[in-house]
Amino acid sequence: MLRIVIDTNIWLRILLGGRVTLPVLTAWQMNKFQLVTSQALLNEYDNVWQRPRLRSKINPRQAQVLYHQMYVRADIVELKSVPPRCRDPKDHPVLATAIDGQANAILTGDDDLRADDDLRSAMQAYAVELWGVRSFLQQIG
Repeated sequence: MLRIVIDTNIWLRILLGGRVTLPVLTAWQMNKFQLVTSQALLNEYDNVWQRPRLRSKINPRQAQVLYHQMYVRADIVELKSVPPRCRDPKDHPVLATAIDGQANAILTGDDDLRADDDLRSAMQAYAVELWGVRSFLQQIG
């Protein structure tokens, strides 16, 4: 089974009702992949959805239920690795989670991460790929 780290930006798109991202949630609920996360990513998710500009657009109950599902069903890993350098240091936790969780891929909507060829190469050394939603959905069938 594929082990996948999902970046917070994907979870937010799901909460905002994004049609492209909703199949990701469905696939997870159908156990088509193992979610890998960390306390750092759970904290980021919990903090970001509550920002004033998002809070008015997101159903708090749905956000809390999703957090609980992640906490209960995901493989929560302890971060120990120093990830490869990337353009935005705020992305280090998602990279470290993938490395320490021995993930197959990171699912992200962050074009900057996916477009960084040096980062892609560095993450491939850990057998971690960087996927957008369409690539992810193709991989899980």
